[in-house]
Amino acid sequence: MNEAARPDVRSDPVEGERLDEDQIALVIRRASELDGQALVGRTGLDLVRLEEAAVEAGLSRQSVRRAVAELRAGTLTRPGRKPARPAPGRLTVTRMVPGPQAAVQELIRLFLDEEQFEMRRDMGECCHWRRRHGAQAWVRLSVDRVWRRMVLSDVDRVETAAVEEPGSDGARVLVSLTADLRPLQKARRATLGKGAVGAAVVGAVALAATVAHPDVLLALPAATASGLVGGHLIGSARFRSRVDDLETALEGFLDRVERRVAS
Repeated sequence: MNEAARPDVRSDPVEGERLDEDQIALVIRRASELDGQALVGRTGLDLVRLEEAAVEAGLSRQSVRRAVAELRAGTLTRPGRKPARPAPGRLTVTRMVPGPQAAVQELIRLFLDEEQFEMRRDMGECCHWRRRHGAQAWVRLSVDRVWRRMVLSDVDRVETAAVEEPGSDGARVLVSLTADLRPLQKARRATLGKGAVGAAVVGAVALAATVAHPDVLLALPAATASGLVGGHLIGSARFRSRVDDLETALEGFLDRVERRVAS
């Protein structure tokens, strides 16, 4: 069977585009994970030769191309580092959606514009967004604290990526959305601080009471500890709940991207 008749062959990646050794290792490792195989990386290859070498070694074209898209979107970790895990201050959702890329990028822009974000850095496939400032944005955010219509009201910064899968002729686009969770972490620390203040007040009252009732001193450590533990539990529960809500909202947005672009 000649190359044109092979069912897994689509148009080639961009001719002349080259990857360095670390990037090649990332692509090979990720493609191997997607295929459930292992392959020793090769160096000094452009995308076309890398893809052909990986296919000859037993990897699928689709896995190699998906791995290259993830590399461009910035979701892969350099070799030798610990396995990638969600950073405590960031929430990332990723999905391959139907293209074209321009349509996907426009949907992302409209979504973040509605959420009162403005683009701060435009790097083509990857963009950085920050919450818009000004009277209109402030009023919109204040109203949303009552009606909860905005899904990113607790977020100040967002990073986005919309990367075409190589060889798909724009039919498949990898989308990555990363929300900065530091405002939520700050709110959690504030709740913990309130618990500590409450514990201190309880402790002070209990200490004062020991003048008249010495036996109250026995309850002082337990009362103080309960205030600290209570603040920690409440803050942690609220934080997890809001992060879960954010993840659900971002996944819901990607659901809409799939339906609207596909239609």
